[in-house]
Amino acid sequence: MNFQNFAWRRLALFFLLVLCYVLLMHTAREESNQLLLLYFSACGLSYFLIQHSSLQQILYQGILVRFLFIGVLPWLSQDFYRFVWDGLLLYNQLNPYTYTPDQLMQLEQLFNPTLKSTLWEGMGTLSAGHFSNYPPINQLGFLFAVAWSPGHLLSSVIAMRLLLITADVGVFFLGKNLLAQFQLPEKRMGWYFLNPLVLVELTGNLHWEGVLLFFFALGCWWYFNQKKMFAAVAFALSVATKLIPLLILPVFARFHPLKKSIRMGLLGGSAVALLFLPFFWSLGFENYLATIQLWFKNFEFNGSLYYIVRWIGYQIKGYNIIRQWGAFSPYLVLLIVGYFSFWRKKTQPKELFSAMLLLLSCYYFMASIVHPWYVVPLVFLSLFSSYSYAVVWSGLVFLSYVTYADPNFQENFVLVGLEYCVVWAVLFYELKKKQPLLQHF
Repeated sequence: MNFQNFAWRRLALFFLLVLCYVLLMHTAREESNQLLLLYFSACGLSYFLIQHSSLQQILYQGILVRFLFIGVLPWLSQDFYRFVWDGLLLYNQLNPYTYTPDQLMQLEQLFNPTLKSTLWEGMGTLSAGHFSNYPPINQLGFLFAVAWSPGHLLSSVIAMRLLLITADVGVFFLGKNLLAQFQLPEKRMGWYFLNPLVLVELTGNLHWEGVLLFFFALGCWWYFNQKKMFAAVAFALSVATKLIPLLILPVFARFHPLKKSIRMGLLGGSAVALLFLPFFWSLGFENYLATIQLWFKNFEFNGSLYYIVRWIGYQIKGYNIIRQWGAFSPYLVLLIVGYFSFWRKKTQPKELFSAMLLLLSCYYFMASIVHPWYVVPLVFLSLFSSYSYAVVWSGLVFLSYVTYADPNFQENFVLVGLEYCVVWAVLFYELKKKQPLLQHF
């Protein structure tokens, strides 16, 4: 008999999924075996639930799972300590781009001394020694979360989580409407809304890719409904949340007449400048740029092609060439952006989203740092294309958490190689066959 006819089986699957997430919330990132077992179990259960649930059921299931995390401090990422720190600085009328946490720890009276010490110790030495690298919309979100209860960490986390859940629900409805407009299966939104990576990294660990995607999806909705100027402002808000849309927005240039592209670009650029201006009016811009440059030239995590280039550099030069790669790679990125944006005119939305997906994927393949949550925008873009490799990647990228089980944070290059070899194999298959590997995608 048909599996779909048994609602109780779907309920049993959902119960098991909830159990996986509850156990995940009590699993430290150093416990890699248990962490991966639970995460991959959640991936398998989500796969079957997406296939055997209606879109409305997927919405309810996704919301219920998100509220499981509501009162839990993030357990796999320490970034949220810096989020609250920056929010408290704004609340106390201090510019987060002007002072490092280490510098402010020297001040006796800043805000609650106990909370100050908790945040400073929690964010780690790397974050504490550098200026903030989070754009203005992030900062305003941090301020919103802190304003609920300025001296209470958990209250700020709950406020931030409610904001991110709201953004994700907005992404669901905007994405569903876009899929319907493009005559694609609306149920594809399940691959985003029930995706374990989205649930764990955005709702659980409080990363802001969901807010980025809300503004980006809103911009796409306005764009394809002939409200180009509104779309430009929405795209600017997405850039001011995370800078990554700057790479893919040029792809719109050859989707409509050049004059409209220029007008949209000027309006969007002006909006971005206005959003950054209050923070950089007197001080902070140089600090912000220095932090961004430092990030690309000094740090490594879960790279792919970069690690191959680094190995070659060791063979030829005898040392790590990350600084040289960091200086050279922006020019290579510009060439790739130019290729996907201007080489061929796009006539269909599917071509547009496919170009953005492949462009951003190429960027991450070259990057020296690819944290798991970076893959979330790829999952969203893939919903409007013929490629499912980003969904596969959203499962495999969690292998990078094995690094934290090593006392010296030494990466397991066998697992890194496995992650990317499978992702590339799926990508090449889909490029050749011009259809997604995953069924029901």
